[in-house]
Amino acid sequence: MDRLKTFGIYALCVILFFIFSNVMINVAIKSMYMPIDVELIERDTIKVDTNEAKATYVNGYVSGNIKNTGEGVVNTYIKIDLYSKRDILLGTRYVEITNMLPNETKDFRMGFKLTDVDHCKIGMVDELDENVTEEQFTSVELRFAQLLAAVILLCYFG
Repeated sequence: MDRLKTFGIYALCVILFFIFSNVMINVAIKSMYMPIDVELIERDTIKVDTNEAKATYVNGYVSGNIKNTGEGVVNTYIKIDLYSKRDILLGTRYVEITNMLPNETKDFRMGFKLTDVDHCKIGMVDELDENVTEEQFTSVELRFAQLLAAVILLCYFG
């Protein structure tokens, strides 16, 4: 009976350490993100508001919402150009907005993995040029979920 009690205490210690370390890791990661400047290039019928735009040295995210203030249904893309301190274009990301009814509001969030982002410009485009790749649409969270699923499958079936 004493052995089972000792095992329970060890299991409880491991679980508490796991929870404590995850909380501390999240606090450390959140404190590393610094706000970046956002310049909005708006249209007459579409209004964009950014809730957060933050970046570390190697990655970041932009989140906000978009509202259709026009009369008709909107199918558009949010174009996010990311710049360095010296105003050099580091990369462009797109968020697809489809079938947006009048006076409807949708949230968006786009993660990026670019080094030393200082500010961004957010605008709208109706059509994409032929040089746009699928990677410019895939957010960081989705790629992490795909990687996690692959690791779980390999551990389970491997």
